[in-house]
Amino acid sequence: MKDHPPISLRRRIRFAFESFVFGLALKLVPSLPRGLILHLANSAGRLAWWLARRDRRIAMANLDLAYGASLSRKQKRMIVRKVFSTFVLTGLDYFWFSRDRNQRLEKWVVMDDSLLKWMRKGALVAVTAHFGNWEILGWLTVYHGSRIASVAKPVKNPLIDAEINRLRQQSGQVIVQHEGAIRALARFLKQEGTVALLLDQDTLPSDGGIFVPFFGVPAPIASAAAGLALKLKTPMILAFCTCDEKGVYHAYCPDAFQPGDLEGVTPGELTVRITNALEKEIRRHPGYWLWTYKRWKRRLPEVDASRYPFYADC
Repeated sequence: MKDHPPISLRRRIRFAFESFVFGLALKLVPSLPRGLILHLANSAGRLAWWLARRDRRIAMANLDLAYGASLSRKQKRMIVRKVFSTFVLTGLDYFWFSRDRNQRLEKWVVMDDSLLKWMRKGALVAVTAHFGNWEILGWLTVYHGSRIASVAKPVKNPLIDAEINRLRQQSGQVIVQHEGAIRALARFLKQEGTVALLLDQDTLPSDGGIFVPFFGVPAPIASAAAGLALKLKTPMILAFCTCDEKGVYHAYCPDAFQPGDLEGVTPGELTVRITNALEKEIRRHPGYWLWTYKRWKRRLPEVDASRYPFYADC
């Protein structure tokens, strides 16, 4: 078993404080009215534009890569403010929906027929991104009677990580650890479950990542979802959940890939199709995607370094 380095006193104190704040939010936020939750998210989004300079710089660089001069500086700033507000709302709603979850899902989340038709249909690979509120999709799947498993990416604070996984499991989700995840997910699919994967994260080639054009610039993306769907002949869908100005979420499925349409398709080719579909949805609603993430930090040696943002390993 791998030994982990000891945690310094400073980090232990920080972890304890963060855990205290997390626990306090878990107690207080669910009691707040829906209108106040939305107000807090919007206010925090405006404030973050001025305070989160590092994240703002990354987001603007990513938007420059994706849109170039087709969007004005003002339009890009508006998108980044929306991104901050969306991210804060996702965090607040993680706590807010922890109480009376089923009742609140019933009142504040609308599932479109495009997604509802896939519930309880048997084995399914569902892919999404850090777009809108991805956590609600898991809760909603369980609420509608399907079993769902996802891979847990550990949070740096082990105290909070344990609490997050506890809450996910309490909601009925199955959490799979990163090591040995593919085998576990394959078994789950064979048991007619739904496997949910976030597919917009930086994935090393050694972990199954392949470089795929994303907004015209190659970036590594995991091919595991495509590999599972093709090997087990399982339908694959894209699913998203966005919030309107009244605080109501709308969950929907803009694209689906059926096994019968994928004969002879390789995991790499299917991963390209998924990435194209994801890019299309982000272009439709750019304010919902997490542009503050360093999505293009790895560069192929043969690709011009000037096409990548300032933070890339050029």
